[in-house]
Amino acid sequence: MANLAKWNTPGAWTSLALTSGDVNSLASGGGALSTTVITNSTGLDQAADFSFVLTVGGTTTSSSLIPIYVLPLNQDGSTYGDGYASSTSTQPAIGYQVGFINVKIGVTSGSTVTGIVQFCNLPAGDCKIVIGNSLGVTFNATAAVTLKYRTYDVNLNG
Repeated sequence: MANLAKWNTPGAWTSLALTSGDVNSLASGGGALSTTVITNSTGLDQAADFSFVLTVGGTTTSSSLIPIYVLPLNQDGSTYGDGYASSTSTQPAIGYQVGFINVKIGVTSGSTVTGIVQFCNLPAGDCKIVIGNSLGVTFNATAAVTLKYRTYDVNLNG
């Protein structure tokens, strides 16, 4: 007998804390590490969506994008992913990137961009999230980045 696979209702949008000093004027090529730990040891959700709103510090182009990285907790119980410990002028290793969204062309300095990176795989266990800046321009000096996530999985009993 065949089952019907359906999405379970996604969880509520939950904020991922970002330090304003980490995102304000973040250079293109840099990344900001959320201080929030996503705990997925018992819920074991399979996927997540990540939604963001941020202010840009220059005009976006056809190559402007925002990547999202999921850094799973390592076996040592203290480091995540490739050891990415704080927001820096670089982004984590590409293998941790779970998705990206191209940003609308021609968004000018001081304006906001909004996007959602959907259906990203989540590890079974704890993880942290990095939002990357691959806009080709800096985030605004008062970027006020909002980053949220929701998790879900598949129901095989339709």
